[in-house]
Amino acid sequence: MEILDYDEERDFEAVHRIWIECGWIGDDKNETDAFRGLIRVNDCIVLPVHGRAECAVMSTPGQIRHLETDLELGVVAAVTTSHVARRLGAAAKLTAETLARQAESGAAVSALGMFEQGFYNRLGFGTGSYANHFRLDPATLVVPRMTRPPVRVGPVRWRDVHVAMMARRRGHGGVNLATAERLERTEMMPEGDWFGLGYEDGPGGALSHFFWGEAKGEHGPYRVSMMAWQNDEQLFELLSTIAALGDQISTVELEEPPEIQLQDLLRQPFRNRGLTERSRHESYQSADAWWQLRMLDVAKCLEGTRLDAETVRFNLALTDPVEGFLGGRQGWRGTAGDYTVTLGESSAAEPGHAPGLPTLNASVGAFSRMWMGVRPASSLTLTDDLAADDALLRSLDRVLRLPSPFVGWDF
Repeated sequence: MEILDYDEERDFEAVHRIWIECGWIGDDKNETDAFRGLIRVNDCIVLPVHGRAECAVMSTPGQIRHLETDLELGVVAAVTTSHVARRLGAAAKLTAETLARQAESGAAVSALGMFEQGFYNRLGFGTGSYANHFRLDPATLVVPRMTRPPVRVGPVRWRDVHVAMMARRRGHGGVNLATAERLERTEMMPEGDWFGLGYEDGPGGALSHFFWGEAKGEHGPYRVSMMAWQNDEQLFELLSTIAALGDQISTVELEEPPEIQLQDLLRQPFRNRGLTERSRHESYQSADAWWQLRMLDVAKCLEGTRLDAETVRFNLALTDPVEGFLGGRQGWRGTAGDYTVTLGESSAAEPGHAPGLPTLNASVGAFSRMWMGVRPASSLTLTDDLAADDALLRSLDRVLRLPSPFVGWDF
């Protein structure tokens, strides 16, 4: 099976059909035009069967933050396989090729949104942190009263939204997506009942903080899908703006901001949950880990790791299953190998093992999760592919006491 770079004239009709078969889009003209634009702003490769593209993978560049350091990120933006190419290994083969190209372009980390846990683990990915989702009556938000009217943020302002997202306050794990045009073609499509509100406190009246989402019906539910702010005051102003919708809207869905425990700001959350149970406007809280990550370059990741902690040194025996999907490809073959790792104020990963140091045995997915602070090392020994003696595990748990990573931008 030969992997090809996407060619619009040759492949558009076939890849468009794949997306329709997957149920991701319809076949009306507006969605077709939008899809054509989406492929143009992503890197895309295809795998033909019987001379026609039957599997396609898209990728886009970005950055991911480790504490206060930004690392180059490759996002696997879409993996789609037609009915014809099922069970041929096409998706895994194309995704592995995408990872290799991301690494060779300089990315240190890759990430994706998973359709289900397990499939991408075969390519070295490990599950990311939980995101807390709230469905609430905005009138129950206990926040300061809104003091000034917001401005509308419509689809035509996708460039302003991208600038605001790139400039938003990001903590550990925060992701930025570099290509502004993706917003125009995905999150901010003009079709549908979309809405956005925000404030223009940036230089020269630039958009500084906003939220964007989907509006349904007279009383909702509304769903906030993007939100950006630069400081605490702006965050609470946005929450106050959402609360003001409670004059008419009965339900708003949003992701919990990392700075706060949203339940602290809800009036009688358990009572409202009980009163609305099984109704169209049911209030609830849920959590899921929808994203995965993996290192593409261990040395780059460790070079960007700066910990306010004691220095710990150990040998790392790292496995990486991706090589099995790369065939005879030359160039990047994954991250498997032996390393000497230093974690501390200055961190590093050097090839080979050093005598006298304890050894950590891990898959790249498990090691990536530990490094990003998704779960501590001692927990990963219970549920993932990671093992070491107790003394080293305790040291790793102390040194890698990190905030839970918060992506803040769906992909």
